[in-house]
Amino acid sequence: MDIAKFIIQLQTCSKKEFKKILKGFDVKLSDKEIEGVYPLLQEISITWLVLGVPNAIQQKLINILGEKRAIALYEQLKEKGPSSFQ
Repeated sequence: MDIAKFIIQLQTCSKKEFKKILKGFDVKLSDKEIEGVYPLLQEISITWLVLGVPNAIQQKLINILGEKRAIALYEQLKEKGPSSFQ
């Protein structure tokens, strides 16, 4: 999938669709975690592929998920995400 289209899909999906996307990547988040992470989808930018995820977003994810869980999720998404993530 084209990474730009994937980002748009994430930014425009409902919470229910977001859960389906996560399930497709075999990523498990609790309902509470989804409630915290879902609003961050609006902040995703294609520039993150070049510049990396901004520290402010990383900190928000750590606050929502905890540091260990946030790092594990990042690694899992990097492994299972579209080839453009690599």
